[in-house]
Amino acid sequence: MILGVVGSGREPSNSGRLVEEVIAGAREAGAGETRTVSLARLSFRGCVGCGACRATATRCVLEDDLTPVLHETRTCRGLVLATPIYYGYATGLFKSYLDRWYSFRDAGRALRVPTGRPAVLLVTQGHPDPDAYAWTLGSLERVLTSYGFDPTALVAPGLEEAGAVDRHPDLLARARDLGRALGA
Repeated sequence: MILGVVGSGREPSNSGRLVEEVIAGAREAGAGETRTVSLARLSFRGCVGCGACRATATRCVLEDDLTPVLHETRTCRGLVLATPIYYGYATGLFKSYLDRWYSFRDAGRALRVPTGRPAVLLVTQGHPDPDAYAWTLGSLERVLTSYGFDPTALVAPGLEEAGAVDRHPDLLARARDLGRALGA
């Protein structure tokens, strides 16, 4: 399964629209099962730092709407992640989702998830300069790499208002191409 996770608090969102294009491209390439989740529609907590996932359990012990999404993140064959930049970083929703990945390692910090899986990272931002938040992109790519994913990123600058991405067919085409590569 290819899993798409949208980290925008706004619906509909430019981030979500790009995920739609990646997933459509993956389906065109024969990806099979896909699923997209909007974090804004879920009720969940961030990591509480209890450490139970590493000490006595094999997964996060918090039970909420994020529980099945974390399971799917652990088991998917490909991942599509999208977040807008809010105040220089990923949204709080998206960061809370990533924080719960702590459970993907055991007490000795060994990965409990498959490695070498492809991931598409979509970052939307209002700032017109695609390099304005390069350090944020690098940080998110390092998280993905450290958890065994092989990330490919697409930065979508200048998308301040909802629906702006639809005026950028080049970005939509690039997202669909990333999906075709992911689904192949």
